[in-house]
Amino acid sequence: MPMTSYTTSLRLLRVEIVATNTLASISIMVPFYHSIGMDQSQIGLSQALFTVALLTLNIPTGWIADRFSRKFCNAFGDSGAALGFIFYSQAHSFRDVIIAEIIIGISLAFSHGSDGALLYAYCQRFDSTGRRLRSENAMLTIYKPLAQIIVVLIGGAVAAVSPRTAILISAGPYVFGGILSLIIREDGERFVSIHRNPFRDMTHLTMVSLRDERLRWLIAAHAVGQKITHVMIWALTPLMLTAGVPLKIVAIGWALNAAMVAIGGVIARKWSMRLCEWKRFMWPNIVVLSALSVMSIHLSLITIWLYAGLGLAQGWLGSITMPMIQLHAPSTTQASVGSLAGSVSQLLYIPLVWIVGLVGVLDIRLTMVATILIFSPMVFIASRRLYTLESK
Repeated sequence: MPMTSYTTSLRLLRVEIVATNTLASISIMVPFYHSIGMDQSQIGLSQALFTVALLTLNIPTGWIADRFSRKFCNAFGDSGAALGFIFYSQAHSFRDVIIAEIIIGISLAFSHGSDGALLYAYCQRFDSTGRRLRSENAMLTIYKPLAQIIVVLIGGAVAAVSPRTAILISAGPYVFGGILSLIIREDGERFVSIHRNPFRDMTHLTMVSLRDERLRWLIAAHAVGQKITHVMIWALTPLMLTAGVPLKIVAIGWALNAAMVAIGGVIARKWSMRLCEWKRFMWPNIVVLSALSVMSIHLSLITIWLYAGLGLAQGWLGSITMPMIQLHAPSTTQASVGSLAGSVSQLLYIPLVWIVGLVGVLDIRLTMVATILIFSPMVFIASRRLYTLESK
């Protein structure tokens, strides 16, 4: 295959990943939930059920992608997510939202592991040292929030006229992503089945991955790093309103947070490799916990903008945790290990988003306190284990 084919496929994959990580309606989702009668605990439950759907199929879809086709799993997932958002735009009740979340969760399970596996395979064609993979992940972390800023401003303008239309246009990037997924090249080593029973095969693959201590703690660090900011994401709009931010400029808060994710990616791309792995993981999490501590003590028009620190940490962690896993995992099981990392993240997320949602019913500011109390020991333990493993 000519090298230009890999180059073109990598470029198209970048566009597909960026496009399918945008959500035009994100800034108005909480007001939309409230408009159909949902409270903060139901919002948390809907996100938990989305996560259950994603978790249930993560490992099977990763195995299918590694065994048969990462490309077609990616295309199927993007197309299914588009249908889910179309259904979402017609939701009139909590039940409708649950159905839409489950459809989207099942669909994204097919695409998440496949994206990373294809990116790894393409990058290895150009550079087997891992430098290209780290650079691509950092660049994607920069591009994704910049694209999100554009679509959230468009979505905010559309939502001012019709919130449902803003949700409907969120399906567009997934339609586009599904088309691109059919154009890109299939690549990467195939996983060869060890057992005739596919479920035994999946179990064996999972256990082998988890028995690798270094890989196990890299996955744990990835889960903590991904979810320390995500459990707070649906609290951003209520927190801004509580702090006195006018509703008409709430979208600016979301855009600022997205911009800080991009800045975090830029900083990580330039500086993260100068740090050992445990420090790469620990420092951005300290930024998150510090910002939440200040806001939980005094939430105002001034301190609410410290929420941008969560975006900064998200950009940094998004650039460095998955490449650390991919470069340690076998090339034949990239989608499976990526899906396993996603499953661990979702297992952490399910109870935490529920807890944070429940305390948010009492006082939205308590979401920050709960996040601090839950994640502080996790950050310490994961940092300590990574330090110990690197010292051996």
